[in-house]
Amino acid sequence: MSTTFTRLQLATRIHFTLLRTLGEGIDVARMLRQRHYAEEVASVCRSLSDYALHELADRFEDATAAEDIKIHMEVAARETRAALAQIPRRAPVAQQELAWSQDTSGFGLSRPLPALDSVPARSSRFSPSNWLGIGRDRQDSTAP
Repeated sequence: MSTTFTRLQLATRIHFTLLRTLGEGIDVARMLRQRHYAEEVASVCRSLSDYALHELADRFEDATAAEDIKIHMEVAARETRAALAQIPRRAPVAQQELAWSQDTSGFGLSRPLPALDSVPARSSRFSPSNWLGIGRDRQDSTAP
């Protein structure tokens, strides 16, 4: 149910309850349009000893707050859509020719790396055990 319809129902119920309690009603359309008038009606409802009027005033104010939030969200969504419409769209990326795309891996290499089997074995001089000086004594003693 929309908040506007809920507010209309609540304002109408306030009108008839005040009419029954005080013998005088309110202007329902004015209560829906003017926040100041709605606040005055709510204060009159709270000043009376009728609990139903207190509850109706609270529910009307809650429905008004919910409608305000909904309106602000709609305005923000409209502004966001308008701002997004102002952003220039990127041109579509041109498709690469098939011959060119076969010549690259996509990482800046013009041909594939050699297989691990074809990589020459490194000498023991560059092994990780020599990085910290481990085994250096053995190499020095075997060196010509």
